[in-house]
Amino acid sequence: MAWAVRFYRKGPCQLLPNAEMEDRFLTLHTTLAPEALMEKLQRWAPWSHRFDFDNGMSTRDCAQLTPFNERPLDKFALAASAVPFAELAGGRLLDVGSNAGHNSIHAAVKYRFSTTGMDIDPRYIEVARFLAGLAGASSEFELGSAETFSRPREFDVVLHFGTLYHLPNPLLSLRQSFENLKPGGYLALETQVYDHPQDPNICYFMHMQNNDRTNFWALSTPVLKKNLELIGFIDVREVKKIAMSILAEHMTRIMVVARKPVR
Repeated sequence: MAWAVRFYRKGPCQLLPNAEMEDRFLTLHTTLAPEALMEKLQRWAPWSHRFDFDNGMSTRDCAQLTPFNERPLDKFALAASAVPFAELAGGRLLDVGSNAGHNSIHAAVKYRFSTTGMDIDPRYIEVARFLAGLAGASSEFELGSAETFSRPREFDVVLHFGTLYHLPNPLLSLRQSFENLKPGGYLALETQVYDHPQDPNICYFMHMQNNDRTNFWALSTPVLKKNLELIGFIDVREVKKIAMSILAEHMTRIMVVARKPVR
C-alpha cells in the first residue's frame, strides 16, 4: 500500500529568503542504484521536502505536495548563527517534531552528533529511519510526544522547530526540553507567535485555524521569552522574526535560542 506522507503539516517556513548560508540543501549519500532508490522514494510520495542524493536522484523527481520546501535546512542554518554546533560536535542532539529527519540527519553527518528524532506520526518515523540508513547517520527516530518525551540531562542541543504552536500544553513541552538538556545545553526554538500592537501579553488560541485540528496556541513574543526565563533558561536571544503573508494578522514566525545554566 502506498502512503502519502504529508510533510506539509507544519509547513515550510523560509526564514532565510535572502541570506547567504552554507547549508540550505541536503544531499545524502547512497549506494543504491538510481532506479532502486526511486522505487523506494515513490513509496512515500507525494513529498513536500527536497532531499537530493549523490546518485543523481531527488525527491523533486517524485510527486510533490504544495507547498514544497526546496530548502529544508533553512531553520537549522538560522539556528547555527547562534548555536556553536562545531564546538559541540560529537555530542547529543534531540530533534523535537523531527518530521522526515532532515535536521537530525544533517547534524549527524556534518557535526557527528548522535541524534534522536521524535515525532507523533509513524509515517515520519519510517521515512526518517530509511533516509538515515541510506546516509549512514548516527540517528535514531522514535514515536513520542513533545510534551512528555523524557531523557533528563542527556542532550547538548534540543531543536524544537515548528512544533510548539501545535501543542495544547506548549509550556509543558518547553519545561521538558529544559529537563532533557545537559547543563549548559542549548535550545533552538522556531514557532509561530502572536504580537498584538496594543497588548504584548495577549496570546492567541488558534485551535482549528485553517481547519487544522493540530493548531492550538500562538504565544506572544514577550510571553514566550518570559516563560523560558521562568522555566530556568538564560541568555534568551531572539535570532530572527519574519512576517509571512500566509499568516493571520499580527502573526509572525520567530527563532529563539536559549541556554540551560551550567549550574
